[in-house]
Amino acid sequence: MGFQFQSIAAVAPLVGDGLGIDKTQLGWLIGLYLLPGVVFALPGGLLGRRFGDKRLVLVGLALMGIGGAWLGIAESFAAAKAARFTSGIGAVILNVLMTKMVTDLFTGRERLLAMSVLINAWPIGIGISLAVIGPLGELAGWRWGVASSALFAMIGLAVVATFYRPPVAAVGFTSATPIAAGIGVGLLTRVEWSLLAIGSLPWLLYNAAYQIVLSFLPSFLVGNGLGIAHAGWLVAVNTVMFVVSVQAGGFLLERSARPELLCHVTIVAWCATLLFIAAGSAPLPWLVLGGLVGGIPAAALVSAPGEFLRPESRSAGMGVFYTVYYLGCAILPSLAGALYDASGGPAALWMAAATAFLATATLFAFRRALAARAP
Repeated sequence: MGFQFQSIAAVAPLVGDGLGIDKTQLGWLIGLYLLPGVVFALPGGLLGRRFGDKRLVLVGLALMGIGGAWLGIAESFAAAKAARFTSGIGAVILNVLMTKMVTDLFTGRERLLAMSVLINAWPIGIGISLAVIGPLGELAGWRWGVASSALFAMIGLAVVATFYRPPVAAVGFTSATPIAAGIGVGLLTRVEWSLLAIGSLPWLLYNAAYQIVLSFLPSFLVGNGLGIAHAGWLVAVNTVMFVVSVQAGGFLLERSARPELLCHVTIVAWCATLLFIAAGSAPLPWLVLGGLVGGIPAAALVSAPGEFLRPESRSAGMGVFYTVYYLGCAILPSLAGALYDASGGPAALWMAAATAFLATATLFAFRRALAARAP
């Protein structure tokens, strides 16, 4: 999923020239991968509960393969949007259900550490995309670059179909399990609804900031005189550092006496590195430092629903959590693209820093609400 999400940004200047679109439309095309989550995140979680998580994940991977191949042959902005939307539907289903599957597997155990392993698949895929698609796009054209994401989806489909087995505790939720009135959100209590409304925001804002950086930092660097492959390499270095810090964060958060403080400090430090890059400082040191601190809070933010959702409400709760997440992450990169067109590349990085900083404020509010309302 990370590989496919980044496939357009990795060759953004080539895609823009090939389809004849500006930065605002490019930002919309990038964000469109996440927009289906607004509609499909909640039904995806509930359908997984009805038909089985594994079956829905395989459907999601198949849609990602179809959309990736379709994008490679798109001749217009409209066709590219339709292909990207198809891939996004599959990615939504995959994202919601994989998070739930890991939560089911590690409930009562080292959940933060396990979640950090899952989260790392996202930046690892992005890093591979930056390392592969940029050079491939320059060598063979952007169409071959973006279409290569279909191959990764098919590999994922084969791996899940062959190796995944659900935990015994999760098998009890079958098609015979009665579902509450409506489409299943009736399983959520008033307390769970209120905590979801607040607890979804830190993960949304943190990821939106990261996606703005991934989407527009390559174009910013190219605009400052770097080649596409060199810019992709620099962003790939940052991504590798994120991989290291996400995994380190899993260990540190499990063992820290003040995990919330650790989250706040590392997010603010990441914001500072983005501002230095936007101001024109040499990017490599700040990309390394930003990556080393920026990934530390990730496991804590995505694990928030697992702290208060009951097993029977987990599918519906994860659907709501990711609906909020996808809504914000689909809109904010498009706004960043418009800001880039209006004021230049530094403005997009300023927006990323401000968005990440808001994650700390909403995290503080969530922790206070959790302490006051959770049983």
